[in-house]
Amino acid sequence: VQIFGAMQLTGLHDGLFVLPGTHSKWAQVADGRVSGFHTYMSGEFFALLSQQSILSRTLDKDAPPDNDAFALGVQRAAQAGGLLHHAFGARTLSLFSRMGAASLTSYLSGLVIGAELAAQNFASGTEVVVIGAPALTGRYAQALAIHGVSARMLDAQATWAGLLALSNVLPKGLIG
Repeated sequence: VQIFGAMQLTGLHDGLFVLPGTHSKWAQVADGRVSGFHTYMSGEFFALLSQQSILSRTLDKDAPPDNDAFALGVQRAAQAGGLLHHAFGARTLSLFSRMGAASLTSYLSGLVIGAELAAQNFASGTEVVVIGAPALTGRYAQALAIHGVSARMLDAQATWAGLLALSNVLPKGLIG
């Protein structure tokens, strides 16, 4: 629904759309149809790391977002070593006082989102439509910019536009 709403709002019938969240969804759209779809458990994985792993003891979960630490995490995720190695490195940053607890949550978020983006093959000039809550779409836009990709952000209006678009194509009498 949100993808179809985003298509209505942006006028795009070809492009890459992402819906970040517990299970982030990436949809490639061609000629107004979803032609490819990938899901990542980024939000769930971040929750596990930040709440139930050894790393949870080193994080200040109530700290405000730290954009510099987040950017460092996104950049680190693009380097060799993999997410599991880099995530454990967050503990080392804490143990050796190279990053404070207030920044580690943002760094870890950057690692997870950065790993998700590192799995994408962005063509030159790609613009990604990011649909969701502003706090999360803003993080994705920041991470995409680090990768040299532009982002267009949409929030709840994509859902409403999608519902309206679907109501216009469903047979009369099926709804309402």
